[in-house]
Amino acid sequence: MARGAQVTSIDAVREMAAVLTSFRSEMAAALDELEMEIRRAQEWIHQDRKQHWDNEARRGMERVTEARIQLQQAMTAKRVADHEPSCQDEKKALARAKRRWELAESKKEIVRHWQRTIDHAVNEYRGARTPLSGWLEAEVPRALAAVERLAQSLESYVAVDIPAGLARPMEMPAAGAVASVARPGAEDAAPMAAERQAPAKPEDSNENRPGKSQIPNPKPQTIPNDQSGQ
Repeated sequence: MARGAQVTSIDAVREMAAVLTSFRSEMAAALDELEMEIRRAQEWIHQDRKQHWDNEARRGMERVTEARIQLQQAMTAKRVADHEPSCQDEKKALARAKRRWELAESKKEIVRHWQRTIDHAVNEYRGARTPLSGWLEAEVPRALAAVERLAQSLESYVAVDIPAGLARPMEMPAAGAVASVARPGAEDAAPMAAERQAPAKPEDSNENRPGKSQIPNPKPQTIPNDQSGQ
């Protein structure tokens, strides 16, 4: 569920945009520098070291071949009858040439190993870097545009002139009015309750009715006693 943000300063919104822009620039520069370092490492292992040890191995093989020829020449020149000469110097030179050639061959194998290892690590890094690069190239510009629109909207909102009538503070209604608004029909209910509690008024007599003639009440007549025969 989306929630509103409590923005108290437009300058803070623009500062956030500036910080995001600076972060994007610094991150892009760091990625570019790291990419250059990776390329230098790959060139060094794929070209410089490979060419160096390939050349060393080739020269080593040439030295071995030359040392063997010198040894054979020495043995032929120094052979006396059936006695085979020692030729210690030529043999030592041949051994040194072989060791240097074997070292170059082992270095070539080490270079091939690190070529595979570095290429694998670079591929993993570039696979992990792709989402970040995409975010920096696509998402951050969209976020900056959204922040800029937000800042402009806030500035436009602040710049709106409020009419004088709307700017005055609202008057608080009276307590009775609040009660009547809070409970509709409360004003009519009080008189009705009073009428129910008041005693019933006697009906007006004929003399109190307007437009009616007043008829006097007949006086009671006393009947005299019949004194004649009684």
